[in-house]
Amino acid sequence: MSENSQPAPYSSPQRASGQSGLSWFFSRFNRHTHELFRLAGPVVISRAGILTLALTDTIMLGPLGAEEVGRYGLGTSAFILLLVCGIGLMFGTVVETSHLRGAGRVAETGQVWRRALPYGIVLGIVGVVMTQFAETYFLLVGQDTHLAKISASVTHIQGIGLLPLMIYMASNYYLEAMGRPVPGMIIVWGVNLVNIPLNLWLIHGGLGVEGADGAALATTICRTLMMIGVTGYVWYLGGRQEYGIRQRPQPGWIAGGKVMRRHGYAAGPAYAAESGAYHVLHIYAGWMAANELASFTVNMNLLSMIFMISLGIANATAVRVGVAHGRRDWPDRALAGWTGMFWNMVLLLPIAVILWFLPEQTMAYMYQITDEKLLHVMAPATMLVGVAMMLDGGQFTLANALRGTGDKWSPTFINLVGFIGSMIPAAYIIGIVMERGAQGLYEAILLGATLACIVLVVRWTWVCAKRARQSDTL
Repeated sequence: MSENSQPAPYSSPQRASGQSGLSWFFSRFNRHTHELFRLAGPVVISRAGILTLALTDTIMLGPLGAEEVGRYGLGTSAFILLLVCGIGLMFGTVVETSHLRGAGRVAETGQVWRRALPYGIVLGIVGVVMTQFAETYFLLVGQDTHLAKISASVTHIQGIGLLPLMIYMASNYYLEAMGRPVPGMIIVWGVNLVNIPLNLWLIHGGLGVEGADGAALATTICRTLMMIGVTGYVWYLGGRQEYGIRQRPQPGWIAGGKVMRRHGYAAGPAYAAESGAYHVLHIYAGWMAANELASFTVNMNLLSMIFMISLGIANATAVRVGVAHGRRDWPDRALAGWTGMFWNMVLLLPIAVILWFLPEQTMAYMYQITDEKLLHVMAPATMLVGVAMMLDGGQFTLANALRGTGDKWSPTFINLVGFIGSMIPAAYIIGIVMERGAQGLYEAILLGATLACIVLVVRWTWVCAKRARQSDTL
């Protein structure tokens, strides 16, 4: 969508439909709810499938001992930082596609995808190059020389997967913005089935690699299959002529993709700030006693799984907001954002209640932990995970809603303040200086998420009210 395009004249949705205010509200709320779940469900399952690739690797490396599991985890952590940043940089694909779709200009959406592909290739190549310096990075953050070396080899292999992953994200984001999230979900879980036999072969020396390196190679192959599957699906998509999928974009990807990239330039640092803050907290946990480190690590795994629910809702909310924005329907755009926030809270509330009242029982059942002392150490942090995720998911949903309106930089600034400016120093003070251990780290997470959520609620309210005032003058 051109930055200079003029908005269509505003027409009250109630007046256009002949509905009363309350009738319109319930009609649109039900519509947004239906579309949110239709989009969010496959997105949640798809993102969980991406996590499951690494989880399968970890489980299958278990019999080889702690060193293989440890170097796989450390090596993958550096890769994930680059991956999350890349995913954010590609987010403009969702925003621009949904805007065009909402404006009824679906014939131009294929050009967004065509411009996103070379952009993804460039990001992937940059990521591959950066992973080659993994050993230096690990040494700079104080890791043991031997561990840094053997973990860096995992990062190098995982890093190769950044190229196919960025191409995959360009195609999958396009499908999600077009309201077709199911194919990506099916393909991700299909490659999960391939990952198991690949691990059995490569972990034990196939292709001249073994152990954690073999697991990383298996997952990289699977990510390449994901790219081929999803990109091929878009290329042969029904309606490809209508969407302009095989039409060469005019102007090209550099000049024509400026708006798309600007959305990504803002989202990338925000995604990296949150992921990087959690990475720093993991380093803090490494300075603590073994049980505290174990508590932080296992609870972080739980937190990541819960966050997949919010991630799906947030992505679906961005699409719904973007579609309403594209057709210049400001009340519906506001309702789309609040609907996403509402369902994030409703879905995570039962999880938060269970974790608050049954922390030890939940962790013992989910992770088969029998060490009573470890469960006792983990429980205070586990109690905070659900509450923290309600607020973290809420802020992430509203941040994506703001991006769906074209508000590029305010979510980024708020994330930087909430996570880099607040969470990291608070974690050091509470967890290290005050010696509250893993519980203190999760108290800092709750603090950072609360701050970001409150400010984003204020920002979203202001953006919605501003448009409402403008509409009233028309």
